[in-house]
This record gives sequence, C-alpha cells and structure tokens, in this order.
Amino acid sequence: MSDQSPTSPDPSDAVPGYTPPSNEPPAYTPPPASDPYAAAPGAYPPPPAADYSTAYPPATTGAAGAVVDWPKRALGGLIDYVAPAIVFGVVGSIIGNAVSSTLGNIIDTVLIAAWWAYLGYLSGTYGITPGRAIAKTKLISEETGQLIGVGQGILRQLGHVLDSLACYIGWLFPLWDAKRQTFADKIVKTVVIDNSADPNAGQIRWS
Repeated sequence: MSDQSPTSPDPSDAVPGYTPPSNEPPAYTPPPASDPYAAAPGAYPPPPAADYSTAYPPATTGAAGAVVDWPKRALGGLIDYVAPAIVFGVVGSIIGNAVSSTLGNIIDTVLIAAWWAYLGYLSGTYGITPGRAIAKTKLISEETGQLIGVGQGILRQLGHVLDSLACYIGWLFPLWDAKRQTFADKIVKTVVIDNSADPNAGQIRWS
C-alpha cells in the first residue's frame, strides 16, 4: 500500500442536479415585522373606534348665558314700562287739562302703544331694550339661542296684555317658574339671560 495524501474532490465528479452544502453559515432571515397596533396574545381586543359623524344637539341657552332671576327682570321692567308710563301719563294730563280730557287720554294711549311697539322692535332686533341695557340682560329664543326678529318681538309685547291680567300675575310668574318666564315669554318661547359678559352690554340701542 502506498502512502498517498488525499486529494481534493474534483468538481467534475459532482452528481448532476445536486448542490453541495456550503461551508458558510446560513444567512439570517429576520422575523416578519409585527403590527404595532396588534393585540398581544391573551390581551383584550381594542374598543371600537368612536363615531364622530353623529351630530350633537344644539347648544342650550346656558351656552349663551344664565337665565336671570326676577329682580334683574324687574329692574329692566321698571325702566322699560313703569317710567315711560308715568311720563306719558303726565303728558296726557297736561294736554287733557289744556284741551280736553278725551284728547289727553287718546294721546296717552297712542304714546304707550307706540312705545310698546318700539320695545318689540328693539327686543326682536337686538334683544336689548333701555331697561335690559341697564340691567345687563338680553332676550333670546329658548330654542335657538338667537334673536327672535321684529315680528316675534311685537307679538311678545302683545303677550304682556295677558301678563297684566289678574293682578299682573304674569309679570310675577318668573318668581317661581323654572325658566323665569312670563306668559308672554312662553307664548313666543323666549328667555332673558345675563349679558354682563358682553363688553357692550350697558350701551343703549335706540335704532
């Protein structure tokens, strides 16, 4: 037996179709990337996404200002109704003494009616009358929180006729009513709110 060193295998001796294993270590294949939002094993499923398409209800009157109590309403009423009635009564009496009592009464009635219509205009257009400007309150719709317009403002003034019946019980109704409304307010669905946060609250609008 002869001593011969082993020879390297001849590549030509390779079996057709067979690829010999490589001496290099297998390449590292990273695991698939995990979903950062996927729940861990055994964890509770995430809550369903909130549906923000649902419409929210309209804002209540509290969003515009708190409904005022009776004393602030009474302050505005004294300025808007009692003071003018005294002035018109004096004017009617002067004319009545100078000309005739009938004419004096007619002029007094016309002045009061015109003033009440004017208050309806101011209430519907601005929500603020001279009395409300001093009391720093404002009249708005209880349903929309917006101004009610001239027509509704004048209708509300007519509703004060009901407030004046039966010993003026309608004017006192805000003392115990939950919404601090008079009968006229309930007819046209209005509330009187605090307007002191408005920097222009104390300014009187005449037109």
